[in-house]
This record gives sequence, C-alpha cells and structure tokens, in this order.
Amino acid sequence: MDFCPKCGKLLHTEKNNNNETILICLKCGFKRGLGENEEVAFTEEVKHNLVKEMTTVFDETQADSTKPTEDKYCEDCKKIQKVSFWMIQTRSADESPTRFFRCTKCDKTWREYD
Repeated sequence: MDFCPKCGKLLHTEKNNNNETILICLKCGFKRGLGENEEVAFTEEVKHNLVKEMTTVFDETQADSTKPTEDKYCEDCKKIQKVSFWMIQTRSADESPTRFFRCTKCDKTWREYD
C-alpha cells in the first residue's frame, strides 16, 4: 500500500500500454512505476452477504392518526394546516435527527434539518 506524494491519496494499481504494473493516483493523476524490490500482490475481493433479510423499523405508510400532529404552514395548501410528524436518524449519531412532516389535508411530505 502506497500513498501519493502530491495529494496523499491511496495509489491504485493499473497496467500501462506495455502491460507493466504502475501505481496511479485517481485524484491528481500522479503515476509511477514499481521499484526494483517492489511487487504487487493482487487479492480477490471477498463480499459477504451479511444482511439476510430486511427488518422494517419504520413504515412511513402507517396511518398518520398514530403520529403526533401540530399546526404548520403547508406550501401546497398555502395555509396553516394540521400536519403529522416523525423523526428518523438519517445522518451520523452526533447530528440531530431529520424531522419529516405530512399534511393531513393534501398528503404533501417534506423534511427539515437542524
């Protein structure tokens, strides 16, 4: 494993026109050949099928009557309406969750981030 001396990104292997293995940076385009004592070991990528079945944690199609509501402006209705809302952690754990809103009159759904 080697890194680009220009930008610091990981160098990838590639074959040149002479069928020689070279190292190339995919970001800045830096290229270099292998040194005398360098060799590249190609490994087979192993993919694991860790997810056997999906579990539904939240079903957004569930009846909105079970969700809390508040009065909020709906852009489609052009007035303040009752909207149901829910929150889902869509980003990393150290960021606030995303709030989703659905108008109870027109079913428009939107989200708000903090």
